[in-house]
This record gives sequence, structure tokens and C-alpha cells, in this order.
Amino acid sequence: MGNRIQINQPAPDFSLTGANGQPVRLSNFHNKANVLLVFNRGFI
Repeated sequence: MGNRIQINQPAPDFSLTGANGQPVRLSNFHNKANVLLVFNRGFI
């Protein structure tokens, strides 16, 4: 099944394309209060 994310452990770093077309890395938000990630499957 591969590696799984464990509870109370840091999330692995990854990047996604932002609304402006530029890549955004999770590590860009290190030491920020909160990060909310939403995967909207109906939006193109």
C-alpha cells in the first residue's frame, strides 16, 4: 500500500499549481498558523 501519513506527524512537502498558474509548495507555508487544502474535483 506504500507510505502512509501518520497522525501528528508533519505532512510531506508537495507542490500544486496555484490559481495564477505558478507552482505553490507546502513548504512555503512552514511556520504559518494554519494551512487549509481543498481538492475540488468538480472545478476545472
